[in-house]
Amino acid sequence: MLSSSGLGLGLAQRPSPSLISFSRPPSRPSSARPNSSPRHNMAGLSLSVPRSRLPRSLNRILGIALLLALAVFTLNLSRAPPSSGVWDASSSVDRSDHSLGLALFRRFWKPRKPSWLRDASKTPNYLSHGPNLSRLNRTAPRRTSRGVSRISVPGSNPEEFVTGSLPTIEEAFARLHPRLREIKELVPKIPREHELWSPLFPPFLTKDQMERFKHLKAEWDEDEEQWVEVERRWYLVTVCRQVAGMLADWFSMWTVLADFLGPESLVFSLLEGGSDDGSGELLAMAMRDHLLFIGVPPANIHIRTLLPPVDWEQHHRIELLADMRNAGMKPFYDTLPAGLSPDGKPWTGIIWYNDVYLSASHFLEIMHQHMSQGADMTCGWDHAGKWFYDGWVGRDMAGDLYTPFPVREEDQDLPQKLFPSSPRTKDRHNRLLPYQVFAGWNGIALMRPDPFLPPYNVRFRRGAPTNLPPDAPHNAILSSEVECQASESAFISWDFWKYGFGRIMVVPGVHATYGKDDARIRGWLEFPNPEEPDWPEQVEWDDEPPRKVRCHDWPDKPGKGWWAWDTALVIPEGADDKPHPATPSDEAAGPDEMGDAADDERGEKAFNPFAD
Repeated sequence: MLSSSGLGLGLAQRPSPSLISFSRPPSRPSSARPNSSPRHNMAGLSLSVPRSRLPRSLNRILGIALLLALAVFTLNLSRAPPSSGVWDASSSVDRSDHSLGLALFRRFWKPRKPSWLRDASKTPNYLSHGPNLSRLNRTAPRRTSRGVSRISVPGSNPEEFVTGSLPTIEEAFARLHPRLREIKELVPKIPREHELWSPLFPPFLTKDQMERFKHLKAEWDEDEEQWVEVERRWYLVTVCRQVAGMLADWFSMWTVLADFLGPESLVFSLLEGGSDDGSGELLAMAMRDHLLFIGVPPANIHIRTLLPPVDWEQHHRIELLADMRNAGMKPFYDTLPAGLSPDGKPWTGIIWYNDVYLSASHFLEIMHQHMSQGADMTCGWDHAGKWFYDGWVGRDMAGDLYTPFPVREEDQDLPQKLFPSSPRTKDRHNRLLPYQVFAGWNGIALMRPDPFLPPYNVRFRRGAPTNLPPDAPHNAILSSEVECQASESAFISWDFWKYGFGRIMVVPGVHATYGKDDARIRGWLEFPNPEEPDWPEQVEWDDEPPRKVRCHDWPDKPGKGWWAWDTALVIPEGADDKPHPATPSDEAAGPDEMGDAADDERGEKAFNPFAD
């Protein structure tokens, strides 16, 4: 039995509660218990705790070392990677290879799957087949558009619809996303990593964007001093393949455009073929149904998917691509001779977009610049990594390439050289200001409809066949009677100029990207800096085309295994930082000298598209 001088009183000697003293007992000499220090509980009873056997100075050193180690670990967690000189949208979590602390953390800990992934019976509401209305703001005003939502009645012939009021964006996505999940489960070839319900870009417009783009759906009435809604008609067209990974953003883009501009203002034409990632199945099973639900009239929807594969080796590549693009334009051509949209309204613009990552705000900025600048054609800026993508098509107002190509091996790690023949254009590009070019496409292009209507009847086409024998000398290729074998999309710009529609511009802040990683890093919409009065946003148009346009022929042969740069006779002047002979800043050469300098003794081909 323990005594009261030990850890407590013995059971037989336990005092009654009335006899317990709360005063501190006298302290014992330290010599009595050298390795302990007396402590007392609230009842005044002594509790002994062993002292550390280490010297106090060593304890301090160990404590300081522990704090320093903790500080280094914390700093290492948030350490950024070495700068590559390119803006990077990734977070520190995405850069774990450069953070040892975070790598260790990930090595020993992994997040647990949500319960609804482990147990299908716990699936939350938003995965159900019905719309999830829990997040709707029921006090928000609904659209007052004249359009109606349609749901096709299965098996009806002719097709019948159940109609209703237009859905909000939330209601549209609540109906679409379960359907996309269902299709993904039904089509095994859709890559599992594609989250078809999670777009990269925000599926909405900010208040500032709505204010900036308001004029696209309304005009200011000076007499009434208010905005008055107008009816515009946009033809959205694409020929695509392998786009399953970007369909989350495409569905989001279509939905937001319909909500903002009005679904009746949009006409869709889409051709898909040659995909092995489930693109055709996704578009066939979901696109038309979704467009009808958000209010797009049936007459405004033209979709052809799962087209048969093409035997490229039996066709001239550019001729076949021109045929494909004209097939995408067929619903537009079919409106002739009236040349009006399905509901009888005049066309406002034709918007072509490649298989690129885009949002509604990308489209609206292109529309905004096109309308406010009075342009005939307005293009974005497409990327393949850090490089400009559409290099074969683009020509500046000096008639030269936007960027030297092919890129020399020693230059591939350097920043891209842009507009070496047009310093003023380069300055505007660096400031994200729109600028005029001779030709462009660049992933997304908005064109006025007039040149595609009589009397001009512009069409996608290939260059006139040369009909030259394979062993023809180089000087025969340089004949002025031979048309440059350019891209089918390049000829749109060239033919626009031919008929007086030369106000073609690039909006460098509208970034179009072909890969998901590029889209995360470079695919965002950027606006010009309004704080530089010496650099107005308005383009100063030049209605005179360049005298000479750089030409890189596509071989006049079947198959797609050719490269236009293989037939270039020399690298274009200006691509190696030398002034282009046709640039207005070249004061040393007169007009005639600049026009003839390109066809020099080296045999370089500079094509005049306007020669008789």
